[in-house]
Amino acid sequence: MRLFSRLKNTGDFKLSITDFKIEKDKYEVESVSFSGDFFDKFPKADKEESRIGKAVLITRTAIVSIYGKDVEIRFDPTEITTSEEEFVNQINLKLHWIAQNEHKINSRIAKKLLDLKNDSWLEENQPQLTKEQFIAAITLKSISFFEDVSCELIFDDGDLFWQHEIVANLSTKNKLTDASIRG
Repeated sequence: MRLFSRLKNTGDFKLSITDFKIEKDKYEVESVSFSGDFFDKFPKADKEESRIGKAVLITRTAIVSIYGKDVEIRFDPTEITTSEEEFVNQINLKLHWIAQNEHKINSRIAKKLLDLKNDSWLEENQPQLTKEQFIAAITLKSISFFEDVSCELIFDDGDLFWQHEIVANLSTKNKLTDASIRG
């Protein structure tokens, strides 16, 4: 299901839990190792319980339009401590802030990563990028929300870093705490 905000930059988000589809990914844990002091730090952990075997990762996803582009929104319902409806209401507030602060978010990402691009990721004879060129190249593609409604913004790098993703972490108080590349 696709939900679209009527306004490109202000974002009128009214997601409900029914707007999210459930995705289940099965995987198998083949080995687990613990540091020597793990059970001292976590005495309630069961030393005898098997942590090897089959498991299922559950994720809720929806697609919304932010900055005129489709963006996947996701969260793990097993990690939240409030009701899913309340959590989705908090997501709506965060999405509204993100939609209203595109320039602020992108400028902070450029501030953190532009020197890396210009110092280490330029093609031979390629001129240095400006902040504006950097910002124009990146595109928000997904947002993963965590228990405290902090989130990870994932951007397409526009081939700035040879198709690596740009990952920006946004705190519960809407502060960009880190930006990096991965992939």
